[in-house]
Amino acid sequence: MLELDGVSIIYTVRGKELAAVENASLVCPEGKICALIGPSGCGKSSLVQAAAGLKKIASGRLLVGGKDVRSTRENTAVIFQDFGLLPWKTVAQNAELPLLLRGIARGERRGRVAPILEELGLSPFASFYPLRLSGGLRQRVAIARALASDPDLLLMDEPFSSLDTLTRESLQDKLLEVAARRKMSILIVTHSIEEAAFLADSIYVMKGRIPGRVACFVEAPRPRSASFRTSASFFKLCVAVRTCLESKAEGADR
Repeated sequence: MLELDGVSIIYTVRGKELAAVENASLVCPEGKICALIGPSGCGKSSLVQAAAGLKKIASGRLLVGGKDVRSTRENTAVIFQDFGLLPWKTVAQNAELPLLLRGIARGERRGRVAPILEELGLSPFASFYPLRLSGGLRQRVAIARALASDPDLLLMDEPFSSLDTLTRESLQDKLLEVAARRKMSILIVTHSIEEAAFLADSIYVMKGRIPGRVACFVEAPRPRSASFRTSASFFKLCVAVRTCLESKAEGADR
């Protein structure tokens, strides 16, 4: 579903070109969850923006569904760290926003969003405004808005980083439930080794700053369940990812 082949991203800062990402490659197959993990400043968010069609690449190829990404596409949804909710719109109205922008009639919007709100436990809060919600509920609204567009590719940039541990784990469980019911590929950017290990089928580790590079790949054992967090396989996977991060960190700034 998503393929990066030798992708480089360059910014222009004060008239000078600055390489943010260099020669990055990864593959996220259809229906799978892939994680991108690495230190701050290594270009993870830049890759998400490029995959969403929000940022141009300088070289390489970036494909979604076998087609070059040249702009945004209707079936790619993005969830950012700050939720991105409109404070003057209710939960239901925020969730309906992608459909509103497509010109879909009000009745159809409500009909399509209502079961999503129910699925995410948001129905009792449909008429609430974001400021009345906890961080966990706000992130559920962001997920509902993404699902309203019926995406085949969901890009998530540090979606749970501002939440407490219990809320984060609850939303991780919910994300796996949602993904299991939909034919959807997911790329999640995270700083958390445990989050990457629990959610992803494939974990790509980035190193370096200016430019960042995809340094190594770790495949995760499956199937998953809530009990996976306390299993020996989970801890072994976390150690493998940590080892990759630490070993690749040496020389990352050389």
